[in-house]
Amino acid sequence: MKRRELYEKVWATPITRISKELGISDVALAKACRRHGIPTPPRGYWAKLQAGHKLERARLPNPDKDTEVVLAITSPEQRARAEQDRATQKRWLEEHAQPAPEPKRVSMPESLEGAHPLIRFTSRYCERIPGLERKWERRRPSEWGLAKEEDRPPHADHGRYRLFHKGCLNITCSLANIDWLLRFHAGLFGALETAGFKITRREVVGASRYREDKPAAVVATREDEVFEIEFTEGYRRVPMSPEEIAKLTRERGHAPYQTYETIPSGKYTLKWNGTEYRARAEWQGTAEKLEGRLGEIAEKMIELGSLQPLFRKEREAAEARAKREAERREAARRVAESRAEQLKRAFSMAETHEQIERLERFLRYLDEHAANLKTPFADRLKVWLGVVREELAEDSPLDKQLAEVLTVPSWQSWPPPWWPVADKPTD
Repeated sequence: MKRRELYEKVWATPITRISKELGISDVALAKACRRHGIPTPPRGYWAKLQAGHKLERARLPNPDKDTEVVLAITSPEQRARAEQDRATQKRWLEEHAQPAPEPKRVSMPESLEGAHPLIRFTSRYCERIPGLERKWERRRPSEWGLAKEEDRPPHADHGRYRLFHKGCLNITCSLANIDWLLRFHAGLFGALETAGFKITRREVVGASRYREDKPAAVVATREDEVFEIEFTEGYRRVPMSPEEIAKLTRERGHAPYQTYETIPSGKYTLKWNGTEYRARAEWQGTAEKLEGRLGEIAEKMIELGSLQPLFRKEREAAEARAKREAERREAARRVAESRAEQLKRAFSMAETHEQIERLERFLRYLDEHAANLKTPFADRLKVWLGVVREELAEDSPLDKQLAEVLTVPSWQSWPPPWWPVADKPTD
């Protein structure tokens, strides 16, 4: 599809409708438009248009660049499977979802009063960070290894702090927006607890010198379903000005290796990680964007909490099918290998049979040749020929090979893998 053609489509029909026609998600279609510089209608555009307002559409920048827009369109079979999965999930939610409490709008509280203990502890810890850093800078060399964990400032990285000390939330962020971040968690935790989740901190499980079986995490638990919650602020690079570079050069005596500094970006990533891969979700955006989606985020988390048993059941069923298929392929491989081995044995037996016939002709020749030998060699030859014939009769190589073919080892039961499978009787 050409760039101009897609531009005309998105301004003539809502993206949600176009995406269904093309067989892709509306998010993927919106990303394709942004990638190719195609403006899309703003929020509320279609409602205003339907109400009779006269609206102008945004102009297409660089209309001469009418490049091809490649869309990852799913096949009808994939769309049918996705639709079937959605129907299955809907039925599962109707049958197994927790009883819904009284409808309550999910919102951020104005203060942390009555918030979850992990949130209150994190708030108190953040208030201590400036003092902990000053104390840490004044420490004497003899005190470096004696400080307790609660007396150490959190690890600083690109202007952010890793706040995940004992009793704190699993957060990596700057302190500039910490009040909003904690109130966001308070609103989110409140919605999860209303839905039956219990929010706790899991300490390290199975720690050794080199590894941890399970690292520490903030977990949301409902019945036997466990989810981990993690919140991270990103960072970005800011180029240094020539004056700053010159100042660092004077202070250090050499030019800095990096001509930029890293600072918190003000964009956040919220992760909801279930024990099943399909029960994981991730949200990204600024504080304003995440706050506006708080209700949607909480609803999705609660939905995944109900769907995780279904995802586990489907995964275990898929693994069982894969195991049966692998066993079937292995059995077919053994059968094919065993049948090919019988052909090799048949050739070997044919060669043995030819050798026996050749040996018998040779023995008859020696019988005739014995009359020409002198005494005592003639008598000795007759005795030797008798021994060879007796040994051939008692321990025939061909009989040995036949026995190997027509029997199975002691650790197997008859029939062998190469034996034809009888047709199943019909009812």
